[in-house]
Amino acid sequence: MIKYLKSIVCMILLVAVLPSYAYSANDAADLGYHVNITVTDSSGSSRSSFEVGEEIFVKLSLSYTGAGRAPVYGLQGKLQFDSYVLKNTSVHMEKDIAMKYSDGVINYIYLDMTAGGKDDSMLKNIGTAVFQAKNNGTFSFSLGSFIVTNKDATQRYIEPFEDVQIIVGTGIKEGSKSSLYEDIVAAKSYLASVIIADNPKTIYSPNYWYSTKSAQHFRDAIAEAEAVFDKEDALASEISEAIEKLSIGFSNFENSKIIGPKRWTDSGSNAPVDLYYSVRASVEGGNGKIADGFEAQTIRATTSATIRMIPDEGFETEYIMINGEKFIGRDIYTIPEVSRDTTVVVTFARITPFTDIAHDDWFYFSVRYAYNQGLFTGTSETEFSPYGKMSRAMLATVLYRMENQPNVEFADVFSDVQSGHWYSDAIIWANESKIVNGKGKGIFAPNDAITREQIAVMLYRYAKGKGFDLHTESSNLSFKDANKISDFAKESITWAVSKGIMKGNSDLTLNPSGLATRAEVATMLQRFKELG
Repeated sequence: MIKYLKSIVCMILLVAVLPSYAYSANDAADLGYHVNITVTDSSGSSRSSFEVGEEIFVKLSLSYTGAGRAPVYGLQGKLQFDSYVLKNTSVHMEKDIAMKYSDGVINYIYLDMTAGGKDDSMLKNIGTAVFQAKNNGTFSFSLGSFIVTNKDATQRYIEPFEDVQIIVGTGIKEGSKSSLYEDIVAAKSYLASVIIADNPKTIYSPNYWYSTKSAQHFRDAIAEAEAVFDKEDALASEISEAIEKLSIGFSNFENSKIIGPKRWTDSGSNAPVDLYYSVRASVEGGNGKIADGFEAQTIRATTSATIRMIPDEGFETEYIMINGEKFIGRDIYTIPEVSRDTTVVVTFARITPFTDIAHDDWFYFSVRYAYNQGLFTGTSETEFSPYGKMSRAMLATVLYRMENQPNVEFADVFSDVQSGHWYSDAIIWANESKIVNGKGKGIFAPNDAITREQIAVMLYRYAKGKGFDLHTESSNLSFKDANKISDFAKESITWAVSKGIMKGNSDLTLNPSGLATRAEVATMLQRFKELG
């Protein structure tokens, strides 16, 4: 009887173990996926037709097509769209999946570094790309190079997917303007594909390059064409002239090519051999390190390179600089395609103590920046209150901290600013520095919520006192409510917009008299600080 019971128990245990074994196997039976594309408007309603100016949200997910289940070890793919019709404005990343925009493509990349695989629930939402409809036209969202991998890097089966058609406005592209855009894209792509160097020491393949001077002339020609393209009321004659000028700019650039000796071939056959690049990663400022084995790598050209960061306790990866270009930090970062010797510099930042902000908040990185720079404190030890209003006294205090809080002798300037308050020295300093002059009749109104245009004015005056470059390329503001900007703030807002410190809303308004939240101020301050 006991022997019989033991046999039953063994069978029960075996049945219980088998499903988990099948789940963890690389080649789970009947394992396949289908990629789903969900297109919605800002309210979450599914749509395929939009008006110019509207926001479009595109969410990708994967669903199983068979009975098999398996953890996720790697994922990559591309969401392709017409960048003439749509402009990518942001991405909402999910579950450690990196998303990056590049030339009409959103790249999705995930690589598991634990060897344990990620729970397959991550496939239910692999990220959302946000776009703004900017020109009339019809196109299809399509997917390219989409793969999910097993533990041993072999690919899993993904069903063929159907493109999703989108119509914006009339659905018909403006012929000449569309041609101009295609020329701009082609010119920028060509410029990015060639070697720009003065007196190069090592040019292997191809055996030609362009000088930095000729490249700058070509960039100027592209910028002029872009200015015409971005002009809403551009005449047909202006567009035609821009197309012609860009063509001349390209011809001049191509004719400036410098051809050198071909030195990197397989001796005996003259056939090019595989080209390899070095990828070297280092840390700036401490508070973390590059994981062993990732500091120096040799990568074959056009393949990817992954860098793994290990922050100290209480810190997280802040930024990753790749050949001087800044990216939001992640503890595991993959460069999709290595095309030259690459230098990676990583910085780490202290994790904030605030429980009311999260990584997927649009303002998270700016709040972290303000916290680490000592510009902001929370409204409590664990709360930042990102949607709380910013007072006039708070902003004066932030600028005072940015100036390292110089000594101030109190002066009875404003009747509502008395000595001994937390903001007293900051307001007196700001007044002496010609950053603020009150609201008239001898009052400052320190506790009044500050407006967006008042922020622009204070930052402009602070920048002027610091000797910053206040030159702006254009004095025209294209926002729908530009006529609502107060006269005293027009110059300041024009400067703030041109420098990228202040940006409009999705409905193409600026809301100059609107009250700014603490999160908005943190974002503008980071942009301002990073101008230098």
